Amino acid sequence: MTDTAHSDSSATHPFGEDSVGFDPTTGTFHARFDGDPKTLVVTIVEAVGSVTNCDPVSMPPLFETINPEALTNLLISSRETDIEVTFDYEGCHVTASSHGSIVVEPLEE
Repeated sequence: MTDTAHSDSSATHPFGEDSVGFDPTTGTFHARFDGDPKTLVVTIVEAVGSVTNCDPVSMPPLFETINPEALTNLLISSRETDIEVTFDYEGCHVTASSHGSIVVEPLEE
């Protein structure tokens, strides 16, 4: 895992918990998850599915890339501390933050 920082610029299109907004300045897609541990993994998979135009059900399970339970425990228990975890999943760099943000950046081919 790589610990990286991303610009915190706002998305061009407003988005809710179940949608992804695009930031043309950074070329990244942004989503948010609430403090519920069950929503982190779902938000990551749905955001990557939205960015890659793939049905999340047909994508490989997230646990084949990263331990979702460890990721959730780290980020949810660290809400008072700024922690970001970055990993690659389905052709995208994914950064999940303890402050509830998910940033998805498609990898260049």
